[in-house]
Amino acid sequence: MYEKLRPWTEIESCRCKTVTGLVLIDLLTDNPIHCASCRGEIDPERLQLTENEVESIVRWHSVASALYRLWLDSGEYEHYAKEKLLDPRGQINQQAQELAIAMSLRLPTRFWYFHDTEDGDPIRCPVCGNQLDAAVEWGVGICRPCHVQM
Repeated sequence: MYEKLRPWTEIESCRCKTVTGLVLIDLLTDNPIHCASCRGEIDPERLQLTENEVESIVRWHSVASALYRLWLDSGEYEHYAKEKLLDPRGQINQQAQELAIAMSLRLPTRFWYFHDTEDGDPIRCPVCGNQLDAAVEWGVGICRPCHVQM
């Protein structure tokens, strides 16, 4: 079951001795589970994820990845994909938030909330509107109550 999320290369793997947090993010690989500190992929077996957890992550990631790739393609679906990726009440972000909350029972987990760098760096959480905490290892900020990282 872990093969569905297993990193394909050791180069991108987390080498941290202890994982203290997770970020669910599509970095154009098969594994959206990344270390909150180093940004490296984390093998799901290392976390001892259940089959249910793996399947939930795979389902979310397949749709999130499809939307992200449609946006990257810059074709006729770019606007549609961006709209869906930015919608805090949309299916993709609701599922990501639910996964992050559930995974936080293991380790503090956030999900990467899409933003288009051409629109500038966000300063507010797209879910609650509060100011993002800019004290992050990577990205522009986090909202801990909403489990959001940008």
